[in-house]
Amino acid sequence: MGRAHTLRQRFQSLDAYAKTLDDFSIKTLTGGVLTVATALLIAVLVGLEFAAYRRVEQSAELVVDRSRSEKMLINLDITLPHAPCVLLGLDVLDSSGDTQINLFQHVTKMRLTSNGTEIGAYLTEAKAAVPPPATDADGAAYCGSCYGGIEPEGRCCNTCDAVHQAYVRRGWAFTDPDAIEQCVREGYTARMRSMDGEGCRMHGFVEVGKAAGNLHILAGESIKLGGEHTHTVYDYMPRNYDMTHTIHRLAFGSEFSAQSSPLDGVGKTAQSKHAQFQYFTKIVGSEVRFLNGTVLRSNQYSATEFVRGDARAAVSRRTPGLFVMFDISPMRVIYTEHQRSLGSFLTSVCAIVGGIFTVARLVDGVVFRAERVLSQKRQLGKQI
Repeated sequence: MGRAHTLRQRFQSLDAYAKTLDDFSIKTLTGGVLTVATALLIAVLVGLEFAAYRRVEQSAELVVDRSRSEKMLINLDITLPHAPCVLLGLDVLDSSGDTQINLFQHVTKMRLTSNGTEIGAYLTEAKAAVPPPATDADGAAYCGSCYGGIEPEGRCCNTCDAVHQAYVRRGWAFTDPDAIEQCVREGYTARMRSMDGEGCRMHGFVEVGKAAGNLHILAGESIKLGGEHTHTVYDYMPRNYDMTHTIHRLAFGSEFSAQSSPLDGVGKTAQSKHAQFQYFTKIVGSEVRFLNGTVLRSNQYSATEFVRGDARAAVSRRTPGLFVMFDISPMRVIYTEHQRSLGSFLTSVCAIVGGIFTVARLVDGVVFRAERVLSQKRQLGKQI
């Protein structure tokens, strides 16, 4: 019992938090004000610290990009208010020699009136053309001629669009639809000319190899003729157009928070029909590593611009269009998400609480002693 009592006294002698009896403590108005202010300040600072603890931050690291064989998505949303959809082609050429024309599998062309109101999707309207007859003049099942073009699997070209695609496969220009029975039946030429004065909005994505190249939107039909890639505006196509445009969205890959897409929202007005707009982009591979372990691979880019063909160009052989030239950087930026640890948060909270209480006690002590000195001097003055 005595040993236990002695051990207790030894631990009691180590107490760094000696207590003051209530009978010997003095409560003042200044102390009350400081207590309330201290509590409010602690609550605000702890709240800010908790917000910082919950906030997810990103750190960036620059490394050599070794993934050169991957595919790249180009997401686009571009409005050309003075160019009809029927007139516009969307093609991609890259440094490997790969040429992709009329990339509208995942891109929708939306027809616009002259004041920007949407009319409807151009491809949907093309599919709703006049249906072919069930039988021909001999009573046999109707099978339209492909007029020398490469026939499809069914060996029949029953619509004007089918004949057009047969010509494309053959590498022929579709110059005279009025000489094709299917096109005459469907009123193809009249439909083309009726779109004069309209605009077009393209939105969707195209998939390309990750190599230097260019994406372009040009006036005229895109065809491969004799190994050459050409664009031709035929006489039956709309004639009043220019390449005035607004780029609502242009991104190379999936969107992420730190992504740089400087061409978003850029708009240009063509000063002549022959104006050709060129945007030169430098694509930097990007990777985001999230806290949950998932990884997003995308790209961002920088851009410069150049315009060729202005109002002073009286005659120009240059094809009006919008070009996006892209070059691939050999570097990749890796963004890694990180968050403060719980131990760091608790340490900060303890520092806030202890520091504010210590400072408040010092301030209270100084004020209390100053008040006592002043009070003693006033009492001494009354006595004199």
